[in-house]
Amino acid sequence: MEIKTALTTIVSGSHYLVHPQVLRSFLTRQKGTIQETIKPDVVLPVTVLEPEQLYYHLEGTLRLFDFYDDVFTPEFGSILIEKPGGSASVAVGSAGSGYSKSVMHLRNDSVVAKKRSVSDLPAGPYILHGPNLHQAWKIYNDSLGAFAFGVYPERVDEIDAFQVLRLPPGNGTSYAPIPVPSKLYSTVPPEKAPLKGYRVTVPDSMSLKGIPTTFSSNAWEELHNGTATETAAFVKRLIDLGATVVGKTKSSQFGSGREWTDVAAPKNPREDGHQDAAGGATGAAISLAGYEWLRTATGIDSFGQVYDPAAAAGIFALRTSPGYLSLDGAEPGATKSDTIGIFGTDLSELFHDAVAIVHKSLASPAISFPRTIVYATDFSDSSDRDKNKHEQFLAAVEAFLGVKSKRISLSKTWASNPPAKAKGQALQDYMKDVPFLSFCYEFYHQYDAFRTDYKAKFGNEPAAETTVKYRWDLGSNVTKQEYDDYQVRIRVFQHWFNSVIMPTGDKSDAILISAYPSQAPIYEAPQPSQIHGITPDLLAFTLHAPQILAPFAQFEYQSKISGQTEYHPIYSTILGPQGSDTMLVKLVEATFQQAQWRTKVDKGKIAFPPAQNARKVDDTPVKVSPSSPEVTPQKMGEL
Repeated sequence: MEIKTALTTIVSGSHYLVHPQVLRSFLTRQKGTIQETIKPDVVLPVTVLEPEQLYYHLEGTLRLFDFYDDVFTPEFGSILIEKPGGSASVAVGSAGSGYSKSVMHLRNDSVVAKKRSVSDLPAGPYILHGPNLHQAWKIYNDSLGAFAFGVYPERVDEIDAFQVLRLPPGNGTSYAPIPVPSKLYSTVPPEKAPLKGYRVTVPDSMSLKGIPTTFSSNAWEELHNGTATETAAFVKRLIDLGATVVGKTKSSQFGSGREWTDVAAPKNPREDGHQDAAGGATGAAISLAGYEWLRTATGIDSFGQVYDPAAAAGIFALRTSPGYLSLDGAEPGATKSDTIGIFGTDLSELFHDAVAIVHKSLASPAISFPRTIVYATDFSDSSDRDKNKHEQFLAAVEAFLGVKSKRISLSKTWASNPPAKAKGQALQDYMKDVPFLSFCYEFYHQYDAFRTDYKAKFGNEPAAETTVKYRWDLGSNVTKQEYDDYQVRIRVFQHWFNSVIMPTGDKSDAILISAYPSQAPIYEAPQPSQIHGITPDLLAFTLHAPQILAPFAQFEYQSKISGQTEYHPIYSTILGPQGSDTMLVKLVEATFQQAQWRTKVDKGKIAFPPAQNARKVDDTPVKVSPSSPEVTPQKMGEL
């Protein structure tokens, strides 16, 4: 893999990447009426401004930049560059500062300026290296160890290939550097780029042209010592929508491990700082929970690979409808039920992101809220500590929709109305280990070529973590005939569920609510084991359905690490019909708004302020009412 050196500088005590692409060139700069030759090795922070901003609103513009943009600092405002249209024959005074600022002109005759007029260059902070102007990318340290790589595009105007940001030795930190561009660079109209300027992450398993894929496996890196030659379809979609991909986040080994033997596990910022961060899309969830400068994180989900890390990190998570978003370029290929997961800390932002990513639009599609609520009592056998909270969540959804839920035990309903093909077997007996072993079979055979190629090259089997090996061993013992039988049973269950419990086709107007296990403290990964029957983890996987995980309350416990009272979130989930992704997010947001609950979680140590849970007002149970004067499903459907 070719390693390219990157030029960095320090501005106001922070490290910056001088993006390698030259945007414009200068021969001279003006200070008053004196022309000075720009030295070829000079590195200076500068600010590009419109003539009107420069001459009439200078101090207000610089203060606004400093407030809005984390990349800009006042030091960038010492040297100003005027875009075409004005005159800088005299220095620009800094009101109340007692000194004059240097002013430069943009030239329009540079080779690099031929494709675009210099007037297209957005106002904002830049770096001047000699006579050349470059974008300024602020470098954040990945102190939580959530990233596999921090990346930046080789070109900022035609994003195709990427580079890993590597700092020279002795830079003072062992953390991975993550470069982020100025928010002021994003000037594309939102209707054309609804994710314009959003800093997003993609999972390590998504190919980025020019960037390695590691799978948190030394064996994989030994065999595939190179970089991707293409960018995955989903990442291209994000880029087309205007998003800035700032890095690839760590997934546990092959998306299924839990032991973190080859790479350091991401550090959970929540609670006492020692909570197990779970497995799967771990880095994505941890980065979003911990970093204020990050907007959106994404991952790949089979079962639990998105929800378990989200639950550990105290954030929202949406499992999108399988098949709606392309997984082409996700190495080495997805299992049948894999799908994209989107993480969020703010329901309003998550809704916007889901609309943009799923529908490639800024405008929300017409939303039709469900008229049927099914409450799965099988999955709500939680402790007395949480039971009342889950009842409150259910009551809040009932109150918003103006309907009463149908409480259903899947096992008892199956027993009273079983499918003929089950031949009298109980639900969990008929399904046995069918969903889990189906996954293990697919997961094992995904890596057939990897294991074969590794052994051919190195003469031995590739090392794998305990959980990965456990699942591979299970999958290797499933025959093709057994797997085909499992698929028949899954289709029988799907048909029964759609006929008896609720339809999950795209025309359905029903949802299923269930509790999600909220466990703390967990200081180490559990031993691998089989998952039997239909569980909260496996239901959406088995039905190929979208589902949202929503933190809405919290419980306290005494940490043996900190010796203090810590707070851990409580979750419920809502499963919807295929294609209901954006509706699920809007339903949770509208429900929380009507119930006067917080629609966002905080970043850092705790998701909610102590003793407040998700509520803005009090902890009074929500009453079921047919409608609300503040928000009704009918009104929301018109948005």
